[in-house]
Amino acid sequence: MLLSARLPANPRARPVLAPVVVALTFSAPAAGQVDAELAERPSIAALAIDEPIVVDGRLDEPAWDRAEVGNGFRQREPREGAPASERTEFSIAYTPSTLYVALRAFDREPARIIAKEMERDAELASDDSFVLVFDTFLDGRNAFAFATNPNGARHDALITDEGRDVNVEWDGVWTVRARRTTEGWTAEIAIPFATLRFDPALDRWGLHVQRLIRRKSEEVNWAYLPRSTLPITTSGVSHYAAYRVSLAGSLTGLAGLRRSRSLDVKPYLIGSASEEPPVRTSGTDLDGGLDIKWGVSKSVALDLTYNTDFAEVEVDDLQVNLTRFSLFFPEKRDFFLENAGIFEFGPPQRVPWLPALMKAFFSRRIGLDGGETVPMDLGARLTGRLGEWNLGVLGVGTGEADVGSRSVPQTAFSVARVKRNIGQRSSVGAIFTQRDPAAAGAESLYGFDIELKPTQLLQLNGYWSRSERPGIDGDDASFGAGVGYQGSTLTTSLDFIESQQNFDPGVGFLLRENFRLFNPRFIWQPRIERAGIRSWYAEGTHRRFERSSDGRLESEETVLYPVGMVFKTNDFLEIGAVRTKERLFAPFEIFPGVVIPPGLFESDGWELLLLTDASRSVSLRSFNFWGEFYQGDWVSLRQQLSLRLSRLVRASTTWSHHNVELPQGAFEINLWSPGLDLSFTPNLRLNMIAQYNDAAEDLGVNIRFHWIYRPGADIFLVYNENWTAPSLRERHTQGRQLILKATYLFQR
Repeated sequence: MLLSARLPANPRARPVLAPVVVALTFSAPAAGQVDAELAERPSIAALAIDEPIVVDGRLDEPAWDRAEVGNGFRQREPREGAPASERTEFSIAYTPSTLYVALRAFDREPARIIAKEMERDAELASDDSFVLVFDTFLDGRNAFAFATNPNGARHDALITDEGRDVNVEWDGVWTVRARRTTEGWTAEIAIPFATLRFDPALDRWGLHVQRLIRRKSEEVNWAYLPRSTLPITTSGVSHYAAYRVSLAGSLTGLAGLRRSRSLDVKPYLIGSASEEPPVRTSGTDLDGGLDIKWGVSKSVALDLTYNTDFAEVEVDDLQVNLTRFSLFFPEKRDFFLENAGIFEFGPPQRVPWLPALMKAFFSRRIGLDGGETVPMDLGARLTGRLGEWNLGVLGVGTGEADVGSRSVPQTAFSVARVKRNIGQRSSVGAIFTQRDPAAAGAESLYGFDIELKPTQLLQLNGYWSRSERPGIDGDDASFGAGVGYQGSTLTTSLDFIESQQNFDPGVGFLLRENFRLFNPRFIWQPRIERAGIRSWYAEGTHRRFERSSDGRLESEETVLYPVGMVFKTNDFLEIGAVRTKERLFAPFEIFPGVVIPPGLFESDGWELLLLTDASRSVSLRSFNFWGEFYQGDWVSLRQQLSLRLSRLVRASTTWSHHNVELPQGAFEINLWSPGLDLSFTPNLRLNMIAQYNDAAEDLGVNIRFHWIYRPGADIFLVYNENWTAPSLRERHTQGRQLILKATYLFQR
């Protein structure tokens, strides 16, 4: 049995954080040594050319013979600091309108190159691949990332604050072609400068180039990165280490670049046909809208949208919620994605796969209500950088709509965010948000935050915010402070967060209300390199939630994973013990007809996590819990089986199973989600997903055809159907819909 620590009834952050900060500060000599080791950064000059390069992956243009060659790649994994085991080179050239990159990945065993992804924005860390990171303002914090593999797949992202926010949903306009050769593989990339935001007065950018040699679990970097830039991942390698922008090398020789000032006009037409049994009411609709992007200045962009439609957005994954708190779904809509990291405000998210506790701005509050779409009539967003300042301003108006039995009024949403860079990696900032429905008074929030990074290994952060609502006065603040240390073997953090009982972020997200959190966490991962094990992995965390209004314990969780192993085969195994305390202040209906009475409940359980190498043709992600639960028992299983049959075909099946036996009743929930992806080319994709919840008797199918017929222009054909399904054989159609959407991009 794992015993939890006994804590005072009202722990406070300041006396606890102080000794930790002092202790970590005494580690500064080690951090200083790291900084000194990283002081020497590589540099490469871009070649100015007059004629555009034909992007075909052949690298046979004379320009590539004249361009400077970047080499000298060194490993971060598996042998830190060792030269790359395979020769790796790149070159960069440019015309006034376009940046070109040539990549050469030599390989003495080209038949063993792994390349099974081809769809847009696939996770290329499972393949042999390259990632390029461009710090176009040379601020050491924010960047554009582009990745490709031997199939010419495209993956891109916006990097904010060195990876605090990684916006993989952003899709830039760029092209790439790759070819396999007898010596390995090559790729040619063309990125229009109109896709990037940059300062034309600068003749130097930050640049990082990273290559993965997947079968060897080898990650090599042009600008050397130590293991401490990122904890060892379950796959042994990761693109995310390259997002440490402050450690990038330099791209020089840039002059005479055309814009970032640009104008993109993207109209759309959408037609739909729908049917809603049992009365078989049907209808057709034809509509249109417009998106405009204007480069107001060299570093500031204005986005305008009219009659925005999100019919092509992929469906959300089904989730089971056995808690009293909110579910979190990520944003997938294009209008909200570019530079979304500028609007980030709130406590840092230490564990990426857990939902955020609080976000001052959460864009899914706009245009969605209870999961139903609310029309977005008009929207504007101004984002960019002015010297050391980062700014974001957003305004959206949504129309009146009927959602279920409720009527949602016209509503105006406003957000303003500003951050000021301090030194090389620190910052201070402020935020203001407001939701102003036509039928009620406005709700607003304002706040301030600070992030200090005195070394590459140490980070301190804090924030304070306050919400304002009609008729509410007092106990309406949220604030917190934290410290984190990230080394190559030890990663540790300590956070304190409080959200008072009347705090409501309005346009934001709040996982739970009226809480005070104390959260220490550590990860210890020494290298082993023996008996097939690459590294040991041990983790411990303690999360204590009290009600901020009276200091009474509401939730407490102590987790210890003493046994974790990253194998040389890139498989990962972790076993842990969990002790929880949960106090219910009111009856809780956890399942229809199953009501848990108020009281304090203590539980013990076990967790088992198994992840196999995602680069294999068949891989498994297995999450398992079994143990006590509200004076009963709970078994939770989540299995995801993935098949990468070829670069054209990928299939997966996810099964989530929950079996709960309580004194008040027992229930079982199964979620099935099979999916099939067919990638005919990097620009032509068909994906299908079905989702079935047997407890809710809910079955849905989403089929989505996507053709990028020219860069930045798309055709989508989407089919949706939903059933009430007591079983897979007994189905009753609730509705079906066919949608055709076409967009076109005008640029100047």
